[in-house]
Amino acid sequence: MLLEDTPIAAVLPGHYIGERRCGYCHRSSGSCVFGFTSVSMTVDLYQRLMDRGFRRSGTFLYKPDLLNSCCPQYTIRLKASDYRPSKEHRQAINRFNRFVVGTQYEEALRRHNSSSHSASSVGKHNPEFDLLSTIHRAEYNHLPQELAHVPTAHKFVVRLVPPDCTDEKFELYRHYQKTCHHEPDSKITKHGFIQFLCGRPFEFERDYDPYDMENFVSADGSQPARKRLGLWHQMYYLDDQLIAMAVLDILPDTISGVYFMCREEYSKYSLGKLSACREIALSLEEQRTYYHIGLYIYSCQKMKYKASFGPSELLDPELYHYFSFDKFAAEFKKSEYVSFAQNHKGRDSAKDLRKPIASATKMSSRNDGERYEDDDVDEEDHMQVIQTVFDTDMPGVAGQEEIESSIDMSKVRLIIQKYVFTGEDLSNMHPTVFAKLLEPILQMAAVMGLDLFYEVFLYFQ
Repeated sequence: MLLEDTPIAAVLPGHYIGERRCGYCHRSSGSCVFGFTSVSMTVDLYQRLMDRGFRRSGTFLYKPDLLNSCCPQYTIRLKASDYRPSKEHRQAINRFNRFVVGTQYEEALRRHNSSSHSASSVGKHNPEFDLLSTIHRAEYNHLPQELAHVPTAHKFVVRLVPPDCTDEKFELYRHYQKTCHHEPDSKITKHGFIQFLCGRPFEFERDYDPYDMENFVSADGSQPARKRLGLWHQMYYLDDQLIAMAVLDILPDTISGVYFMCREEYSKYSLGKLSACREIALSLEEQRTYYHIGLYIYSCQKMKYKASFGPSELLDPELYHYFSFDKFAAEFKKSEYVSFAQNHKGRDSAKDLRKPIASATKMSSRNDGERYEDDDVDEEDHMQVIQTVFDTDMPGVAGQEEIESSIDMSKVRLIIQKYVFTGEDLSNMHPTVFAKLLEPILQMAAVMGLDLFYEVFLYFQ
């Protein structure tokens, strides 16, 4: 057994994938990543991997090579408590709220608020805009009881549910992939949906069920509720029809938006922006410090909305430190690859020097600025495997000589055909066998960083 009472992280050896089709500018060979498949992963480890530039697609974790790719993808996050909704975001929330409740209810609410000396309303912007109250204002279970006799135009319900595959979720996914991504039916399968958005990628203590709601409610108030963790689906129902769904990773100190999909006929209500506002609100309600909104590409028009959820920060690909978006934006005007390391590698050292942003291949875009990701990374999709990551100039990755001199083999943990090998076992291994294992060990240590690498079991099947 690999898992006992304490969850562990076990991953397959990774590899550098070069010459992939880019899902953003659509070049046939412009995107490069280092990726590996997770056998088991803890929420804590994945959160720290995100702070080294990793994202996940199902159980496949990948780190974009920002220096050698046509469209450098930066990790972007927001401190939830610092978020101040822009005028555009406030208008999107209020417009959707007005659509849900309708004019009759809105007028009744205005009279009710006036009589109770309240300045708030569903339809008008309050100078003292409160995100948490306004984002929930049109939800069916948040409507004031005093107005229960007044009908609303629609019934709007939001539910946070486990990531099970259901027919209604899959039908929404099928609709979204066809209308947004223009995928043929032959490519839209339930197996792919489960693998991409429903598979439960995280491991927990044996006595902890992340989807047992009793974990989050203290019956007598004597014990604090446990944190909600893991993969969740946030469902949006309008008149009992599923119109949108957000896929979320709820981690120890952040909520990460994995994917969002909606019915095309409701895209005019800016549901993508609305869902991001809701996920920031959820981060506050779940007492998480940060909200990760995925990856950001400065030259990609459809990603401009991500920077509008500010004040945001981008992860420096060499220092692994977050800097303000404004600081990055000033540098992006000069170069599509930016690092604030004192002696950063710079674009000139890349194997294939790309065009400057002003003349880059035109990015695909949508007028409504909705949230969606074209680059659903697939380990086997349009790839050419380069021999090792050490053959590249991938930023933030130690060179082979550096990692060989600094790695402590006594801390390395392997699983080979379900047998565990650590420390002394490795030193007693036959040199020929160990030589075959050394290269993938060094690559994973270099890309993950030694501290994180020592926490995982590298699993050779």
